[in-house]
Amino acid sequence: MWCQKYQQPLKRALLSTPLRTFSATIHTTAKLNNLKEIFAQGNDENVYTVRPNGFWMDKILAHESKKPIVNANAQPRKLINKTMFDSYIEEYLPFKSDPAFLDEYIFSDGKIRTGKLLEDLDALAGAIAYKHIDNGDPNAPPITVVTASVDRLDLFLPEAGIENYKLSGHVSYVGNSSMEIFIKAETVPEGERRLPKSKIENPENLGILSKNTVLATRFTMVAMDPATRKSVKVNPLKLTSPAEERLFEMAEANKKRKRRAAETGLHRQPPTPEERLDIHDIFLKYSQYTNGTGDDAFMNSQSSDEMQPLPSNLVWMRDTKIESNFLMQPQDRNLHNNIFGGYLMRRAYELAYANTALFMKTSSPTLLSMDEVTFRKPVHVGTLLNLRSGIVLSEGYPHRSVQVRVIAEVINIEKGTRETTNVFHFTLASGNDKVKLRRILPKTYAETMLWIDAKRRRFQGIHARHAMLEAGIEQH
Repeated sequence: MWCQKYQQPLKRALLSTPLRTFSATIHTTAKLNNLKEIFAQGNDENVYTVRPNGFWMDKILAHESKKPIVNANAQPRKLINKTMFDSYIEEYLPFKSDPAFLDEYIFSDGKIRTGKLLEDLDALAGAIAYKHIDNGDPNAPPITVVTASVDRLDLFLPEAGIENYKLSGHVSYVGNSSMEIFIKAETVPEGERRLPKSKIENPENLGILSKNTVLATRFTMVAMDPATRKSVKVNPLKLTSPAEERLFEMAEANKKRKRRAAETGLHRQPPTPEERLDIHDIFLKYSQYTNGTGDDAFMNSQSSDEMQPLPSNLVWMRDTKIESNFLMQPQDRNLHNNIFGGYLMRRAYELAYANTALFMKTSSPTLLSMDEVTFRKPVHVGTLLNLRSGIVLSEGYPHRSVQVRVIAEVINIEKGTRETTNVFHFTLASGNDKVKLRRILPKTYAETMLWIDAKRRRFQGIHARHAMLEAGIEQH
């Protein structure tokens, strides 16, 4: 979903504009000829930079779109060892110091617009991936970098408020053609404004989560040949410190956890004995109540005179669904006419937020986490993006969190076809003690499977969060 084309560095223009790293603005396939200069150690002016305005975007796209995907002078790509420090990038977001900058990110509730941050994280992940891939050879063949998945996003300070942020990240794991990118956002003191860095000042701080860490996330990026669309090998990762070893081990453990979860998923294995008891309890629960929409007495396990109206503290899962549609516009495209992955994440999250606000009857739910998101299909310019959201787990008061599932489908208007491109899972919570959450009640077997899956995801998410801390990435 995230593709790049690099040709020449773009100097930093304005620090007071919304973050758009240069690498995120170009989104197609090629190489950066003078990458050594742009990554020169200690040169804070020559780093991946913010996008100043739409003019630069249009100018670069028009220029790059005329270049051939295949470089006739390209030589076989030479692989070199890279460290985590080699791919390190950070960006400064002066929300508190710069009111004009904050205006681009402010949400209706007066907080930072999380959806906009998701777009920035996607952009930064792509920049980091390409920085790791570069081998300094101007004749190396072009490479396309795509976002394969967002493996996990956890918010540690969901109520951080209006503070200055620093985004930083680096490659933490490398496979054959894939790279895991670790990114975190931190609050920084107002007087600590500085230009973004392309190197880390203290190597032992690599990956450490401090008391000022707002969020941490992991992206999986894949390198592909732009002509054949086949995967290509990327530079291997050389571990040089205990901090790097901790992050690498955590990434390996994360891959194993994902593999186990896939093998035991409900599409492959039936529910566990404990989950079957839960399913029976749900059946006994919903059998007491009428649907309120013309019940079929033949399909009910109890007689009609024994059934009651649904209490106010319960909600049928099917009654929580909302949806939205967006026509995909060229302003959010790469040169392959595919929409940025960060844009899709923003749209999905904001629909989940609206869904949760309606369910909680409060205008300020808080995002706690986003589970793994896999980008299955590209979304092309001119297609219709259909997003459908529903609350799949809410255990009711005194619990304060809910889990929201969002399905993203791309509709080809001319052909009338639909394809699922993403399935998102968000956990949101209410910070208001007066909000008494209602309990979600599934009725069909398919809805019950969604409910079981949501419970699994909640447990796995808590485990993944703790595993991050236990791997040596400690909260101080």
